[in-house]
Amino acid sequence: MSKRVLVLGATGTLGKAVAHSLAERGHMVRVLARSAEKAQRMFGAMTEVFEGDSTDRDGIRKAIAGCDAVHISLPTESELIAVRHVVDLAAAQNLERISYVSATSVCEENRWFEIIEVKLRAEEALRGSGIPHTVFCPTWVMEVLHNFVKRDRAVVIVGRNPPGLHFFAAADFGRMVATAYEDERALGRRLYIHGPDAITLPNALEMFIGACYPQLKVMRLELWQARLIAKLTGQMDFVTRLIRFFDRVGELGDPAEANALLGAPSMTLSEWIESQKGRK
Repeated sequence: MSKRVLVLGATGTLGKAVAHSLAERGHMVRVLARSAEKAQRMFGAMTEVFEGDSTDRDGIRKAIAGCDAVHISLPTESELIAVRHVVDLAAAQNLERISYVSATSVCEENRWFEIIEVKLRAEEALRGSGIPHTVFCPTWVMEVLHNFVKRDRAVVIVGRNPPGLHFFAAADFGRMVATAYEDERALGRRLYIHGPDAITLPNALEMFIGACYPQLKVMRLELWQARLIAKLTGQMDFVTRLIRFFDRVGELGDPAEANALLGAPSMTLSEWIESQKGRK
């Protein structure tokens, strides 16, 4: 049965994939975006677009009206606020379910890292709400590799002990979330999303850059060098701290349950890289 789903964060990499997959499977998709014009260009006639901010309670209240469900895929600075607004508004709107994008490394032991703290508090708000929900805990999405490419160079940051990461394609994630909306067994679960192959971030970047940007100069930085640059210039601060965090905690979670329920991600990193050739 089709649902009307409000997607918060639909213009982001994962949110966009989810919105497309839901629409392709016959669900009515509504997005709330700061720029309605940008969202309309991105999605065309496949979605309803409301202009507003995901941290604004009144904006969410207007966008959520008439929806059966909400999918939340937002950056750290806005996700907890948005989750709390959705939870507060859910009863009046008779929401049937909420889905939320957490992360593979989210657990009590990692609460010291500010990103994990935010996501744990968001999950706690969902559990306390009593609203049927599904929490997705993905590892690194392949599309993030584009963020390491600058205009005239590509940056590879090498941690002290880089863990293997099971990169997944955004399209696979979108399909899995859309499948969850059609299977009641997904409710009440935390589902880890891992791609098919484990590879370190430096190796993944070198594969990607070599295939898609062979003309670029590659700047290979040790973690201590990246941290120094971040301290002096403010550049690369977030990604440097994130790489340091993963050096310390690694990639967590068992994807077996998600794979059994929703179908495992199928696109390999090599296949995704091949699909990116010629794209800018």
